[in-house]
Amino acid sequence: MSLRDLNSPILGTNFLYKEFVHSTTAIRQGIDNSPNEKQWQAIEAQALFIWQPVRNLFGKIRINSGFRCPELNSFVGGSANSNHLLGEAGDAEPLDRGVTLFEILEFIYNQLPFYELIAEYFPEGWIHASYRAGATSNRMLKLKDKNHNYTVVNLQYIKNLYR
Repeated sequence: MSLRDLNSPILGTNFLYKEFVHSTTAIRQGIDNSPNEKQWQAIEAQALFIWQPVRNLFGKIRINSGFRCPELNSFVGGSANSNHLLGEAGDAEPLDRGVTLFEILEFIYNQLPFYELIAEYFPEGWIHASYRAGATSNRMLKLKDKNHNYTVVNLQYIKNLYR
């Protein structure tokens, strides 16, 4: 296992490593949520290519869920093939009340090299975005809420529902 100083910034960003691995659930359950070297590199890439541009434009955002080890992912009911397991995904929300999730979603969709983008429980929920180095061909936008179960949609569909 490769270690990172959790209180240090991720290179090229103003995110701290701990923002992508901290889990109160893991702490309460005694789960070691430590990434390996490949997972650390994936965390660094998603911070640099997805979340830092979002923070630069929209201000402070909170990473609600980043890397999840298999035990933590299972405990929280995550998908067995979740990109969180690889360190390639993060769930985030803005901390500035003047910024909407749709604005961030639209920016990521139109400007950034995401692999997968999910609008979860809009308009009060969060955005799940994943980055996979060298693989931007997927570029799927999905919607997860009480009426949609990871349904592939387009921006206009979400805009019509929630804006």
